[in-house]
Amino acid sequence: MPHRSILQAYSIGDRDARPWGTYEVTDVGTSDKGEFCEKLIIVSPANILSLQSHDMREETWRVVEGTLTVILNERVITLQSGEEIFIPKGSIHAMANLSDAPCHVFERQEGICREEDIHRYMDMYGRDVAQSDDPIVIASLEAYKDILQKIKAL
Repeated sequence: MPHRSILQAYSIGDRDARPWGTYEVTDVGTSDKGEFCEKLIIVSPANILSLQSHDMREETWRVVEGTLTVILNERVITLQSGEEIFIPKGSIHAMANLSDAPCHVFERQEGICREEDIHRYMDMYGRDVAQSDDPIVIASLEAYKDILQKIKAL
């Protein structure tokens, strides 16, 4: 098992299989924004990560290969290979793959990088979710449901 400092929740080489695909940690360290963690995320075809937010970190996603559909604060955005998007701390977001090929995404988290900092609002795979009456969450839930319908139609 890789050495893990008390300050860091991730170590280079950490990997996990999730219902939506996989991730592997490619780098960790500190920056002027606190900790950082870089991951290569592979979203399997016709899959979506949970609709979520983070209190302690921001993220930047860059599509390495494939097409990524993004929900960011109720907006739906499509990114192609080479394009990136900034996910501010506290924003409501999800990534989805509506294609028939895996989508590879480079993610850089900055701030305090912990799995425990995930607030889920909707999840395709039955994981626990939080309730919210925030209008942005409610509108984002509608966008998420629309993407779920598209996935079911694939």
